[in-house]
Amino acid sequence: MKLSKLLDIKVNSVISIVGAGGKSTLMYTLAQELRQDYKCLVTTTTKIYLPFKEQFDYMAIGTEEFNNLKHNPNNGIYIYGSSINDENKLIGVNPAELEYNVPYFQYLFIEADGSRRKPIKGWNNTEPVVLRTTTNTLGVISIETIGKKINEDNVFRVKEFLNITNTTENEIISVDNIISLIFHDDGLFKNSVGEKILFINKVEDKEQLITAEKLIDRIIGKNKEHFIIDKIIVGSLLENKYKILLT
Repeated sequence: MKLSKLLDIKVNSVISIVGAGGKSTLMYTLAQELRQDYKCLVTTTTKIYLPFKEQFDYMAIGTEEFNNLKHNPNNGIYIYGSSINDENKLIGVNPAELEYNVPYFQYLFIEADGSRRKPIKGWNNTEPVVLRTTTNTLGVISIETIGKKINEDNVFRVKEFLNITNTTENEIISVDNIISLIFHDDGLFKNSVGEKILFINKVEDKEQLITAEKLIDRIIGKNKEHFIIDKIIVGSLLENKYKILLT
């Protein structure tokens, strides 16, 4: 089944994606599935690397280009950013502007969180930047982070991660730490709006599946006490395999 069907995202959805370990891939996977039948806007409120040519149909840089392009009736993937920086990154758009332009598209996908390609992160006071009109917040966690050291190589915003998980630098990331990251007020679903969906990515072998099942059992138990998550999807964006474990 297509991931967009499994997630049950409806026409006119505004989907904000947060976390680390596959946000951009998740965003483009969903847009690609809907590309032929709908106008899909793909953008960011932070900054993302420019997509490859095959990943989109139209691109607008700056408000003037976008105001012309948004009236295009054709289906496809529309990329929008305010500018491109020296790192070849697409710079984000003001949330108020995005909210104003929601009616021009059937789907709006927003990467609302930066991670500098690190597999896991903490959050500072300015992030994530989630639109008020968001219908679905997708929080991404990579199962590969369990067993890695807490250091600058693996964690974006180490100081914030340590505060959220009550850990020290160079400790090994555990299932308990991931639970803390998901349910903490300043964690994965901070500032979330709408339906909250946890996507556990990079579950690609038997050992990772066993770890994911242990993690999900703990999450479901915790969720009964502190209801945060509406749905859990586990799988692999690389292998295009997914399974829903909480609805």
